[in-house]
Amino acid sequence: MAIEAQLDTLEAKGLIELAASRPELEYLFRHWLVQDAAYESLLKQERRQLHRLVGEALEVLYPDRRSELAGVLAMHFEQVGDTEKALEYLAAAGRFALERNAITEAYSAFDRAAKLLPPADDAEEERLLRRRIETELGRYKAGWTFRPTEDVVADLEAILPAAERLGDLDLIAPLHLGLALARLQHGEQASDPVVKRSLDRVAEIGEALHDPSLRALPLALIGLTQVFTGPIRDGVMALEEAVPLLEQRQDFIGAAFARGSLAIGYANLGEFDKAEVASRNATELAASGDVIAQLDAQIAQSWVRAARGQLDEAVPLAQACVARAEETGAAGCVVASSWVLGDVYHRQGRFDEASRAFQRGQEIALVVDRKVWRPTLQAWLGSTSAALGEVAASGGDWEDSLATARSIGNRYGEAGILWKRAEAASKHGDGEAALADFQASAAIVEEFGARPDLARILRGWGETLRASARGAEGDEKLRRSLALFEEMGIAAEADAVRATLAG
Repeated sequence: MAIEAQLDTLEAKGLIELAASRPELEYLFRHWLVQDAAYESLLKQERRQLHRLVGEALEVLYPDRRSELAGVLAMHFEQVGDTEKALEYLAAAGRFALERNAITEAYSAFDRAAKLLPPADDAEEERLLRRRIETELGRYKAGWTFRPTEDVVADLEAILPAAERLGDLDLIAPLHLGLALARLQHGEQASDPVVKRSLDRVAEIGEALHDPSLRALPLALIGLTQVFTGPIRDGVMALEEAVPLLEQRQDFIGAAFARGSLAIGYANLGEFDKAEVASRNATELAASGDVIAQLDAQIAQSWVRAARGQLDEAVPLAQACVARAEETGAAGCVVASSWVLGDVYHRQGRFDEASRAFQRGQEIALVVDRKVWRPTLQAWLGSTSAALGEVAASGGDWEDSLATARSIGNRYGEAGILWKRAEAASKHGDGEAALADFQASAAIVEEFGARPDLARILRGWGETLRASARGAEGDEKLRRSLALFEEMGIAAEADAVRATLAG
């Protein structure tokens, strides 16, 4: 019977359906159970023969679509038992997915390749050793934003001796960069021996390769960490030096992260004109980069708007960033953008929405183990809960957040937690505790030059003093707050403070 007649018969029986007639005839099984039954009816030898025939036919018929079809080709040759070809196509499928910002799909391809590789052997040939390292780098690049930090570090450390044995500096450098970034995000310090080892090794490789952008990356990683943990000005200075040298580097996520972090650093200092320029630069460069670069730029853009008091503009940017990060599986970006969104909602008085945003960010921060973010999200959630009139968080919860921030040297995070605890205490009528926390928080942010935060802390401090029948002291704090808002051009909040003083 001709193939066309056979297809007609199967279609008439409801087993298959026409999927496309152009550019080529294509049929699909109507149900996966039918497909499974047909597949299971074949002998194993028949299956292998058919998989090989299909794989080889696809190679011959579509030589210019091998990247697009790499995942399908990998499956066929894996079923045949041709591990070499399967590994080749899985790597191609991973790269193809990364180019199209499908990071979970890319991770799946590289992870399948890792499982196909034979057990590591000190005597294995260079070709296999290189493939093993490239596969692990693919897993890292695709999965770093949604995998637990400890898993990322363990996998990179496990492959590092093999890379050093191979001696290819172009493979060793990204392994050390990945280790440094993961450990810094986990809350370790740049001065910690294992972090310093990686940063120093990258700088050494940059010198050996005469690559100024590679030499700049350790400085950028230190700078972006300081922007979020303090001292902010030191972080900005490091990024000002590093970012111009990274303009042409698109192959490491730290380069994209650094550009957005410079905009955030300027915003944290209240230098908004510089923040806008840096944010535009990050957005323009990210347009030709991957999804993580684009999300980092969008987080920076929403952060700048929020710090500047442009809340109505910050909301849609942060909402879009959360949605896209969720859609693409970029969990780390969900954490940061959820904080921005929750903070803006809180300042708009949209406390229910703020609470949901903070809760979502906190849940994901626990999964991916972002120690820098966890205590901050917990503190902002505590303040929002107080604003909703809910039972105050226990003293242990606040102390746990402070202990975590202090354990990793996150003084800027510590200031934020004290600020939010002060707000919560004030809402619950504990004025004395609130005043002590406002004072401690203000001291840190003033030391760091974080003028937008200082203006907002002074406003809360002044209002709490007034409520405690210490009006003269309260007015002094409010006048300082007003002067800062006016100096930075944050008109809406300046008007609000002016109204309080006049009341």
